[in-house]
Amino acid sequence: MAFPFLVEEGFEAGTLGAFDAESDSANRLSFPHYSTLARFPGLSAPYRGAFCMMVELAPSATDAYVQETGGYDTSAAGTIWVRFQLYVSANLTMATTDELAIFQLWSGTNTVEGGVYINFTTASGVRLGVGESTASQFLSLSLGQWHTVELQAVIDSGGPNDGTLTLYLDGAAATQVTGLDQAAITSAVYGVIGQDAGTTAGYVLFDDCMADDLQLYNRTIRFPQVVLLTASGHVFMGQGVIEDLTVIDGGSGNSTADLYDTDMGNTTDLQRLVASAATTSNSARDNAANMPVQVRRGCYVLLGGTNPRALVKIGQSQAYWSDAAIRNHGLKRIAAPGDV
Repeated sequence: MAFPFLVEEGFEAGTLGAFDAESDSANRLSFPHYSTLARFPGLSAPYRGAFCMMVELAPSATDAYVQETGGYDTSAAGTIWVRFQLYVSANLTMATTDELAIFQLWSGTNTVEGGVYINFTTASGVRLGVGESTASQFLSLSLGQWHTVELQAVIDSGGPNDGTLTLYLDGAAATQVTGLDQAAITSAVYGVIGQDAGTTAGYVLFDDCMADDLQLYNRTIRFPQVVLLTASGHVFMGQGVIEDLTVIDGGSGNSTADLYDTDMGNTTDLQRLVASAATTSNSARDNAANMPVQVRRGCYVLLGGTNPRALVKIGQSQAYWSDAAIRNHGLKRIAAPGDV
């Protein structure tokens, strides 16, 4: 796994973030706060942080997705690794042979060169599929829980049809499609694309969407005590104690990590700043000096500089160690003035 990554987006601003565009004419795609998700019976909190992306299946079959043009570019014979966190609600309703895409690599304007799909048949149940414009190989997919999905795409070299797609689920199960005729990749989309009319209920959640030129591997611990941040984001929500904050320099001596007391990513109110660390040309890392610190609304870390990383050691936290704790806090949360 190489750092910095080609693309990383966790929707921690409650928006599409680093993605270039959003297509959602039926208004069924959103970036809900954890307190909003807590009010949906049976839904999970975000995999990490305070926000994620959600697509509701019931209102429409119109495509709803975010698109990144540039970050996923892959030339002929090139390789790209894509990883994201996926949650499909337990109330998913699909007719037999129904299928929808949740991730696709495109060439040109919208030519599909590979993708990840959700497929259902009465005989096989719900499956995660991989293929070019439709799925041709499948892995069984359980509902109502977060999964790590990783796709390796080796693009056709332009001679014989030698493109390959390899799909990994939770770091273990894998399946592959070979012999693909593909053009160079110019963009990627996440969401729900090509939904059949027989798919009439359910929600699909996305979090921590990443791409790199090397394998990213499975996330094995959802709630570690020491959290590694490679992009700005929420570490936990609600009251808690941060025992240590360390910023790791990216090689230019200018990395910063500022810790704010907020669960809305609000960094405009400097009274919310409770700790800070910064490297110089003489140091590879720096620790905040006034540790431990306590927060009331949540822990948000804003990274700055060239390819910074931060390590946050969590002490006490009322809304971190389990999905249920986050949801319970979300139900009780009362917005502060300015909702910061």
